[in-house]
Amino acid sequence: MKNLKVVCLSSILFLQLISCKNNSVEPGVNYQQGRRDYVWTEDTIKTTESLYLSRIWGSSPNDVWAIGTSSWTATSIWHYNGKQWHCDSIPRFVQPEAVFGFSSNEVWLGNVNSTIWKFNGLNWSEYGEYKVAGFDNMWIENISGFAKDDIYAVGSVNQISSGDYKGIIMHFNGSSWTFMNIPVIKIGFGDVKIDQSSLSLFIEGTVFDPSGYVSKIYVWNGQELKEIYSGYSYASVGNIQNQAYISIDGKIFKYVSGQLSLWKDLSTFGAAGKVWGGRSESDFFILSYSGIGHYNGSDYQTIYKTNLHFFGGYVFEKEVFFITKDMNKTGYNIVIHGVLK
Repeated sequence: MKNLKVVCLSSILFLQLISCKNNSVEPGVNYQQGRRDYVWTEDTIKTTESLYLSRIWGSSPNDVWAIGTSSWTATSIWHYNGKQWHCDSIPRFVQPEAVFGFSSNEVWLGNVNSTIWKFNGLNWSEYGEYKVAGFDNMWIENISGFAKDDIYAVGSVNQISSGDYKGIIMHFNGSSWTFMNIPVIKIGFGDVKIDQSSLSLFIEGTVFDPSGYVSKIYVWNGQELKEIYSGYSYASVGNIQNQAYISIDGKIFKYVSGQLSLWKDLSTFGAAGKVWGGRSESDFFILSYSGIGHYNGSDYQTIYKTNLHFFGGYVFEKEVFFITKDMNKTGYNIVIHGVLK
């Protein structure tokens, strides 16, 4: 088994990071500023059912998947072919919370009913059903990986009668999915990001105690699951070029020598959100209270203003996609698509 990584987890949320100025430029770093000359469009996904798209992944700008839960299971999987979004409308019991792959003909889907699905380039099919003794259901919340034969899924299992639950990590070795041997933690793992430099997973998690929801971050190196953050401030994990970044109350951290090390402090600007991905440390996307925020190596700006609620984003070399929802008027899911000129 390849060495693994840290994991962090959290429930779906649509929070946003602000537009601001930052005069700090790290010494000795040769910055090539990220471009901001995007042409933006909005693709509205209209359904007669309740649909909440929550995850997005693609092998290219012409092969993008957006998935989520819906009141009718036939509308939970959407695909963009470079021209338009399409739903296959094949009835099936799929209420996915996770999507991830390495190519257009090998895409994984994590479901809420103890199953994992796979797309082979032509069709989706159930890959397997997975149970943990003593628990009724398994929820896969997100998937990430280092290679086609080294993929990880995180989520939780629950027991209906008692309400008991615990976090789980699964691993795919190229042929089968198995549960990792981790400590029993009463937590719901919600997101996972790889860190290529340390060969670790970073995982978001959420726990409920009498005072409210507690946000937690874990790192998993294949042998030890280590808690590196716990608090009532929302903490998230993001990726820039397969490196993990942790955001807490507008401060972005790296994990260095076994501890969180502050990288960018945006707290003075009111920032409090997730790093949604980027091409480099001088070209990545965040969210602002007024729309899509971007850091170009020297400053932060809101480069697309909107009051839509954000659920996820994906960054390609020249194109970016963000899945949002109009919570105030239509209730429709809207994909904001940016293309560099």
